[in-house]
Amino acid sequence: MSSVLRNFLFILIIFCFTFEIVRFYEFVKDYSNWQYVDWLINYQGGFVRRGFVGEILYIFHKLLKIDLDILIFILVLFLYFFISYFLIQSIKYLGNSTENLLIFLSPGFFIYPIMNSGIIGRKEILLIFFIIFFVFFEKKISNRLILPSFLIALIILCFSHSGFVFYSQFLFFLFILIKHNRNLSVNKTELFLFWLIVFLIAIIINSIGGDQITIDNICLSVKEYVSENCGNGDQIYHLSDVNTGINFRLFEKLNLGYEYLLNYFIIYGLSIFVVFFFISKRLINSKFDITFLKYRFKKPYILFLIIFLLTFPMFVLGRDWGRYIYISYSCIYFIYIYCLKEKILIFNNSEINIFKKKFILIIFIFFYTFFLTFPFYDARSFKITLQKPIVKILNIIN
Repeated sequence: MSSVLRNFLFILIIFCFTFEIVRFYEFVKDYSNWQYVDWLINYQGGFVRRGFVGEILYIFHKLLKIDLDILIFILVLFLYFFISYFLIQSIKYLGNSTENLLIFLSPGFFIYPIMNSGIIGRKEILLIFFIIFFVFFEKKISNRLILPSFLIALIILCFSHSGFVFYSQFLFFLFILIKHNRNLSVNKTELFLFWLIVFLIAIIINSIGGDQITIDNICLSVKEYVSENCGNGDQIYHLSDVNTGINFRLFEKLNLGYEYLLNYFIIYGLSIFVVFFFISKRLINSKFDITFLKYRFKKPYILFLIIFLLTFPMFVLGRDWGRYIYISYSCIYFIYIYCLKEKILIFNNSEINIFKKKFILIIFIFFYTFFLTFPFYDARSFKITLQKPIVKILNIIN
């Protein structure tokens, strides 16, 4: 990869990081119902879903006498800095492969929050943080602490955002890769313990809910850091099973109509194809250089496909399909980077010839990465990312 290209990617990452922090600061200032309020959910009204990180922040707020909104901003700032730093670090593992460059510049990856700023500061950055942590710091963890480390991360994630139960397979897959890369077998006890804990977490999360008293108590505990409408149409409001429990989520889409659902499947189906095209092609033309669970898999893409398909309960329960695509792609990218870093994938030389011409590659990247995007919620069509500035220019001309 040329120094000019590396510098371009570096500047792009810094721009995205700056934009995300500025945008989240605006969310904090406005006490936004989704991006900011979610971090305030705690256990002051009782044991509820999504409250673990919020409770830790609340404890620090009480002990250190630091405003809660400042603590939240510092935490999110740190998470984005960490993610951005290791995005930069990951570039060196892409080599001179054009397909790896296009994997990095996928429209569903790190630039996606810039195109859809409503997802900035959401709790998925916790999952991405832990995936990156294990990818780049696993060698600091001793063999006997690998499983406990993954289980602790799993518990923190699932009790901070209940939806992470459906992303536990990403951690499990990475755990197995790390064990096998160390020439350590994954025994039945470890397999059983991991999935037993996932199962128990799922049962606990499903059994806990909230009522209006719970919501009121949480709002009361953070009253200085929320708007007067706390608990009304925000993330805290959604803690109530009456308001948005599993039954509600399962059946709400059926009431939205055939055309609505068809549009969802078309828009997001095409988006999945476009976002995952190059990483899928790369994985299809590769094989593991390690024995994987006593089998030498010649088609790693099947395993990556399975871990993605296991996230589909989120698509059934929720409507933020763009976010779910972004989360999955981000996790898969960094697991892929782990495979490149540890050289456990062998690739066939099958790069797309048309991209050998730089001019064609630049034009393609412009349209593939920057021109169009897909909404994170309630998609009715694709979005032209440059539509607003283009309209302004046309208005000036006219």
